[in-house]
Amino acid sequence: MKKIMVATDYSDSAGSAVHYGVSLANRFGSLLSLVSAVEEPYSASAGALVDIKKRIREQALETMEQVKQEVSGQLTNGATIDIHTVDGDPGRTITRVAKAKDYDLIVMGTKGSTAARELFTGSVANAVIKNSKLPVLAVPVKAPFEDINRIVLAIDDQSIDGPHVLQPLVELLRAYGAELIVYHGDRDGDGQGYDPKLPEYLSGITHRFEVRSGKEGSISEGIQQAVKQHRADLLCMIYHDRGFFGRIFNDSTVSKIVFDCPVPLLVLQDT
Repeated sequence: MKKIMVATDYSDSAGSAVHYGVSLANRFGSLLSLVSAVEEPYSASAGALVDIKKRIREQALETMEQVKQEVSGQLTNGATIDIHTVDGDPGRTITRVAKAKDYDLIVMGTKGSTAARELFTGSVANAVIKNSKLPVLAVPVKAPFEDINRIVLAIDDQSIDGPHVLQPLVELLRAYGAELIVYHGDRDGDGQGYDPKLPEYLSGITHRFEVRSGKEGSISEGIQQAVKQHRADLLCMIYHDRGFFGRIFNDSTVSKIVFDCPVPLLVLQDT
């Protein structure tokens, strides 16, 4: 992970994301980019619109420069930092810029919203997760920074395209020396259901499987319980985009987790 983007609007949630971005950059000796999307105001005359956008951009750059100065002294292992503002809707713009500039990871802050827990509507983080081809680390506003010592990988019954999908997770495990617990909610109770190639994909990584009956409670509730029981520092899930029904399943489950997860959520892309 040589290029890490922290997408930020400098709300409280963004501050948490910056702390994790710094830790990751130090582990990998990465370039850490603070990126703020400047969205066009909904109503303004042509002249006023230019002035407003200019002021917003200047304020964003000023704030990011302050954060850059604070963060620079914390960087080690050859890590560096830069700042950028980009114009456009945050969800679409962040995705576009991350792809165009060849970033390896997007880090974002998240805030829970009662009205939005069931849907992606109104959530920049969820919009990025749905549309990005890159892994996304969503950091809850209430999650204080913790070193990553234990990770829960929650898997469903869909096949995985190959070991490359899990590569960002493998890199994290090695960089932090973290423990991996692979959790699967088994709907049928037969102890099976996940991709049989998964142990092969995790070859060389110390891990253990935990399969629980998924008959009691929802999928998201089971995942949350596993995170709490194992005192995980990070949850990892795989987002499959394989047609309409695949998106329905993943949108529902990942959406609930994004808004309710007490620890950072790493979403890997299987597209």
